[in-house]
Amino acid sequence: MVLVIGESARRDHFSLYGYNRNTNPLLTNTPNITALLAKSNATYTTAGVKAILDSQESDDLYEILPNYLYRTGVDVTWRSTNWGEPPLHISKQYFAEALRENCTQNCQYDHILLTNLKEVIEQSGSNKVLVVLHTSTSHGPEYNKKYPAEFETFTPVCNQVELAHCTHQELLNAYDNTIVYTDYLLHNVIDQLKSVSTFETALLYVSDHGESLGEGGLYMHGVPMAMAPREQYEIPFIVWTSSANRKIKNVQEIDQHYVFHSVLKFLDVQSPAYKADKSIFID
Repeated sequence: MVLVIGESARRDHFSLYGYNRNTNPLLTNTPNITALLAKSNATYTTAGVKAILDSQESDDLYEILPNYLYRTGVDVTWRSTNWGEPPLHISKQYFAEALRENCTQNCQYDHILLTNLKEVIEQSGSNKVLVVLHTSTSHGPEYNKKYPAEFETFTPVCNQVELAHCTHQELLNAYDNTIVYTDYLLHNVIDQLKSVSTFETALLYVSDHGESLGEGGLYMHGVPMAMAPREQYEIPFIVWTSSANRKIKNVQEIDQHYVFHSVLKFLDVQSPAYKADKSIFID
């Protein structure tokens, strides 16, 4: 299982969810893709990432997904160009500076997270593998600096730090280009997973929160959940599996805690923490 944690991605800007711009040219034509309706449990990164890795909503402390799986014998790798994750107690942690050491071109972008992904999986000595890729792809305010030039599909783009100084169309163009780049990243992960012959494989993509793009005079994110607009908490939850026989539930809008239980189910980890009703996979 490759779990990709998105950054500031709102689902209504994914053409997989009906957006009128083709921001998912690759995923739209990829078999075995399921796009579920989801909402974040928070509107800022640290709380959103914690919810993705937690088993349930609670004021009590629970062991987060990577730590729990690592302790139970799963081969866990964490790669990040972002920040804000809870403390990790695993052996394989790689952050931006280390990932860029052997990079020679466009090293500031998120595709460095995908380097040798197939080899990492195939060389594992375990029959259960989790790779977490924590991206920064759609984080503002400089959306135009989050993707390589070849992904500038929509123009002209906002190139201001003060987003209100841009036209709304320029802002949408820059943000939508980050979604086009996200589409490429996820498709690249799937391509690498398709070529892994020793495992059944899956991709699960979920964003930490959404993003305001000027609606109601709001920009970016961080409004308290009690008053947050839907743009800041309606998020994509995209699943791909190598096996067409792996069935996914027809569920209504879900939250980020489904990640914990869905990963346990896919990896066939037997655990008293597992809740079947919080897994997207059919037993």
